Amino acid sequence: MSLDFYRQLTRLFGLLALGVLFAIVAFACLIEVRDLDLWLHLKMGEIITATGHVPAKDILSATISGRAWVNHEWLFQVVAHAVRSVFGFDGLLYMQAFMVLATFMVLLLWTYRSDRQLVILPLLFSVLQVYQTRFTVRPDLFSVLYFVLFLMILTSFMERRWALPVLAVLQVLWVNMHGYFFWGPVLAGLFLVAEAARRHCSLPPAWREEGRLSDTGYRHLMIAFAVIVLATLVNPLTLKGAVYPLKVLLQLSGGHKVFFKYITELQPSIVWAKFFDFGQQGPFKTLILVSAISFILNIRRLNLGLLLAWALVLAFALMALRNMVYFSVMAYIAVMLNAAALDLKAMVPARFVREEFELLTGWLFKLAFIVFLLNYGGDMAQNGYYDFNKFERKSEFLGVAQRTFPDGAVDFMIRNGIKGPVFNDFNSGAYLVGRAYPGIKVFIDGRTELYGDKFFQFYRKIWDDGDGKALDEAVARYHLKAALLGAAYTRPGKSVLDLFDKKREWRLVYFADDGLVYLRDIPENAALIRKFAIDLKTLPPLVSDIRRLGAAQVNPYRETARAGFLRDMGYPEQAVAQADAALRIAPASLDAFKVKAEIFADKKDHQKAFENFRLALLQKPGDSKLRRGMAIAYVGLGEYERALEQAQRLEENPDDPSGPYVRAKVCVKKEQYQKAYDILKQRIFPLQEGLAEIIAIGGFCEDAGKLEWAAKIYAMALARDPDDAQAVKKMKDIDVKRRQLKRKEAP
Repeated sequence: MSLDFYRQLTRLFGLLALGVLFAIVAFACLIEVRDLDLWLHLKMGEIITATGHVPAKDILSATISGRAWVNHEWLFQVVAHAVRSVFGFDGLLYMQAFMVLATFMVLLLWTYRSDRQLVILPLLFSVLQVYQTRFTVRPDLFSVLYFVLFLMILTSFMERRWALPVLAVLQVLWVNMHGYFFWGPVLAGLFLVAEAARRHCSLPPAWREEGRLSDTGYRHLMIAFAVIVLATLVNPLTLKGAVYPLKVLLQLSGGHKVFFKYITELQPSIVWAKFFDFGQQGPFKTLILVSAISFILNIRRLNLGLLLAWALVLAFALMALRNMVYFSVMAYIAVMLNAAALDLKAMVPARFVREEFELLTGWLFKLAFIVFLLNYGGDMAQNGYYDFNKFERKSEFLGVAQRTFPDGAVDFMIRNGIKGPVFNDFNSGAYLVGRAYPGIKVFIDGRTELYGDKFFQFYRKIWDDGDGKALDEAVARYHLKAALLGAAYTRPGKSVLDLFDKKREWRLVYFADDGLVYLRDIPENAALIRKFAIDLKTLPPLVSDIRRLGAAQVNPYRETARAGFLRDMGYPEQAVAQADAALRIAPASLDAFKVKAEIFADKKDHQKAFENFRLALLQKPGDSKLRRGMAIAYVGLGEYERALEQAQRLEENPDDPSGPYVRAKVCVKKEQYQKAYDILKQRIFPLQEGLAEIIAIGGFCEDAGKLEWAAKIYAMALARDPDDAQAVKKMKDIDVKRRQLKRKEAP
């Protein structure tokens, strides 16, 4: 066969691999609707469409009503509402696929060269893997596309006459769709600085020439920067809307840091101690390394503007998980533009004897990549869960997720006309707005910058700490009439469950796996309370129809969630009965065994706790919390050597505090309090997990009557985190006990 045949075959399979990759991208975009904030966007789109104006003040909340609000996403909200109204929720997913595919297509068309197919394919796949973490119907879909278009024009097309009006139009769209519109003037400013440096700074000759604009292009860039800045004023609030991102960035250096602690998407994308652990954020780390290497290899012909943009976007991405996708496309662009200036073949030390062998090797790699992509897509297609409403399996693609939103609880509230100010958890706020506004106004939702850090901390006192005084203050200040403790996305903790269950003025009227609804015992709720009040002491367990389930592989999450609530609320017998109902459906249910094990551990029934921890551990041998539970059961049974064997297994992970915790508890049981103290003191644990373990050991010393040792261990916890509510409370309680003991011992 001719050499040309091999070239065509290799090129054809590269194009086929790209086609399969784009199909996988489109398919991955159709993941069911799971985004929490989408519901608020849809409701605001409905309101703006109906009224014809964008509210400048909050109208959705019971707690910050009337506060000035820069709704920088209003245009996205209108678009999303229009799409949903015409095409339903699946239409929103198709819109997502269209925007993501458009972004990938711009990247490909801008950088494509047939001899670079083996570079493009893995890089685009890495971008997909990072972008998948943000496949939620949000304004970011448009923002990432605008970001890529800005980079493309500023890097490669500033000499063209059409560049200026296109950038202006993009900036106007961007400023009305997403708060990250600040990247427009920032990117233009970076490239303007780089161009000025090429002309006026002492740089290596190749640096001055690489990416250098003509005088006409330089003028275009200066005018573009001014026009882009002015375009940010084209929004409903003009100057206030334009400076909004700057205001938020300044707030982040103050009290708003609290949001980074509690909100997952705002947490740092990389823990530097584990930078080279590619099991976590592997594709993102790979793109960092590969793009950095591309600059090093191309150091002689460095594009200064590209480097400045890369460095700033990297810093931005390291700040928060939600920003990684922006760097992923930036890294792809950097690698491809740097690679265009390199002779990749000359950089590889090995050589093929004949070009046919080289082409066949490329063909095999592309064929293998196609097979890999098909397997990747096939694995995604298998994802799904059991729909208990229809008694059939539901795919995780298309439609609305059934296990992310408190839909049953909100249906109950709407169906029974529950209205007025409502206390709700942070994650349920936007969903409650989208489903129940204006009848219900929320306590809090996802607009963190609007609520502010002080209010968020006030909310955490109720939600995290179960602070009864804070709840009473909220009721008095905001006239709360009901409460939704959503549990579909994240479970409410024991403290807040116990708080509402023990408060006499709150009555439980809805209890299910997706959440709990309480009504205040006030006259306007009296009829609903009489009709729906639930007594958990006499509540029968939920029992699914196993005849209809048949032989289906089912996770009894409804039953195990209810069992967990009952356990946390202090109803152990009911919790065990509910867990047993789960085991009738799935005899190997890990969560059911775990709930039962924890209940028996609470009761100090160490034998039954051991049996259930063991059965759970058989399902998930790598779960350190289960192994820790079994080790503690061994301690309770007096089998210290077996407990220490489990501790040794736990200490195979140096970041897990469970192993030292077990060893410290064994020492407490053996009355070796100094040794237990030294074990805890010598280890530096992850903050939150380590604190919980340290406080628990202090509790064991307290139970043994060793108040001085308990006080020393609680002091150790406070030294780690002086603001930890549990540690503060424990220290106060132990001080009271010590004073009481001294008074008794005084002559």
